[in-house]
Amino acid sequence: MANPHIRAFTRLFSETARYHNRYTVFADFCELAAISIQNAFLKSDELEQEYLKIVERYEKDDAVRMSHLLAEVVMGLEVAPCDFLGSVYMELELGSKHLGSYYTPFEVALLGAKLTFDNGEKLLKERPFITLHEPCVGAAAYVIAFAQVMYERGFNPQQQLWVSCIDIDPVAARMAYLQLALLGIPAEVVVGNSLSMKFTKVMRTPAHYLGLWDSKLRRHWSNDDAHNAEIVEDAPTAVPQPMVVIDKGQMSLFEVSA
Repeated sequence: MANPHIRAFTRLFSETARYHNRYTVFADFCELAAISIQNAFLKSDELEQEYLKIVERYEKDDAVRMSHLLAEVVMGLEVAPCDFLGSVYMELELGSKHLGSYYTPFEVALLGAKLTFDNGEKLLKERPFITLHEPCVGAAAYVIAFAQVMYERGFNPQQQLWVSCIDIDPVAARMAYLQLALLGIPAEVVVGNSLSMKFTKVMRTPAHYLGLWDSKLRRHWSNDDAHNAEIVEDAPTAVPQPMVVIDKGQMSLFEVSA
């Protein structure tokens, strides 16, 4: 069944800021939406200034339309878990052969997730959660599909999955961040190069903070398996933080570990 909010998004987008390049408007929408979600936790003056600097380039009515576009994303993801923004990106014909920014249909990602989940399922029967590393995340279609397969197999991806995502394209990384944040998946999304291991930005979803995942991962990677070990809450901070997995070395494609 076609998602009606994809059509609603593209229609509203076509009416938004016609005085700007379409790709620029889409990129700005993703950045504004990502900052809105991040700053609900970080309370960063720097992020607030970035937000205001972008908004200044738009007329008031178009700034309001940006919030309505985000509402369509929220409602679209409520219809069913999917790569909503990747579908919108391709529907708007924003793909670039120079950047290689074409997004895999969600049905293909879902098939891949079903074929690769068996190892994760075995680990989940033994351990409280697994981690998923995606070194070229795009808009997170594979991660969303993986979480959906987990749910269909009787597991809770909001509590039993933590994801580390990387993409060299800031727009793709923000698309991934938005969708994972709205779907309640604990994750960090990194803008950077997974081959050279050079990174410029780290964004963590609300579920990462609410689930106390910094503490869980420290305990997990220190091999402390004591069930009664204390979990200390890590308050979000506006100070830039390193990747949680920065000391784990280069990551394998679709590596599932626990």
